[in-house]
Amino acid sequence: MTVEIAVTMLVAWAIGKAGRVRQPINGITGRALDLAIDGVREAVVAKLGGDPAVQQLFYEARATDGAVSAETHVAVERSISAAVAADSRFGAELARLTATPAPSPVPSDAGSRTYSGNFGVAGDIHASGPVNVRNKVVNQARRHPVLATFVVIGVVTLLGFSANQLTSQQEAQQVGGAETMSGAWSASDGTGTKTFGSDGGACDGFYYSNGRPLDIGGPMTCSMSSKPDAEGRYSLRVVQSSNRATYLVVFSDADHASVFDTSGAELYDLERF
Repeated sequence: MTVEIAVTMLVAWAIGKAGRVRQPINGITGRALDLAIDGVREAVVAKLGGDPAVQQLFYEARATDGAVSAETHVAVERSISAAVAADSRFGAELARLTATPAPSPVPSDAGSRTYSGNFGVAGDIHASGPVNVRNKVVNQARRHPVLATFVVIGVVTLLGFSANQLTSQQEAQQVGGAETMSGAWSASDGTGTKTFGSDGGACDGFYYSNGRPLDIGGPMTCSMSSKPDAEGRYSLRVVQSSNRATYLVVFSDADHASVFDTSGAELYDLERF
C-alpha cells in the first residue's frame, strides 16, 4: 500500500501544483499533502534517481497530465519495492511520508456546551442549555429585516475583499522565469555550481551535450521564457559561441527546479545555495 501511494505522489509531483486536482491522497490534504509529495519525490530521486522507470514515469505524467501507463506504474512500483526490501530506512521514510494523518480528538463536552452573549445580531442570545444558533439568527433576521440586510451586505463585501486578497497572494506566490532562476544553484548530478545572471544574460554550467555539461570556453549566455507552457515548463535557451541548445525547466518552488532536454528526459535537479 505504501509503495502504491508513493507512486501516486510521484505522479502528482510531476504534474505540478498548478496542474493537479487538489484532492486528498490517503487522507492527506492541503499543505501537508504538498509537503508529503515533495518529500516522497526527494526520497525516491535520492534512492532511484537514475532508474529508467522513474524517469519514464515523470516524462509520461507531464506529457499526459497524469495518465501514466499501467506498465510504467507497475515498473516503478517494482523498483521502489526492491529498494524498500534492501533499505529499511528508505522504507520507513516512505511509510512516514505516506501515512494517513491521525484524526483530531473530539472534545468530551462537544454535545453539551452552553452559549450566552452577543452573537453580532440585534439583541442578546442567552441559553442555559444547548442552542441551535442558526435558528436563533434566522428568527432575529425576521424580526429586524432592515438590520439583516445591512449585515448581509457587510458579509458579502468582506468576502469579496478576502477573495481579492487571496488571489493577490496566490499571484505573488507564483514562481518561474528569469527572476526566479537568478542566482547560484547546486546540481544533483554532481557537476558543480551553476549560475544564472540577474539580468538573464551571463550564465555558467548550463550547456549540456549527450547528457553531460560542456564548456568550450568564452562567455555563456542564458535566456528564459517569461511564461511556462501548458505543462508548467519554462524554456531555457543557452548559447556559447557555436553551441546552442534549449532546455525545459520546471520549478517546484523558488529554490528547487528540474531541468529536462526537449525530449522530456530529466538531466538534473537544481537546489538554490
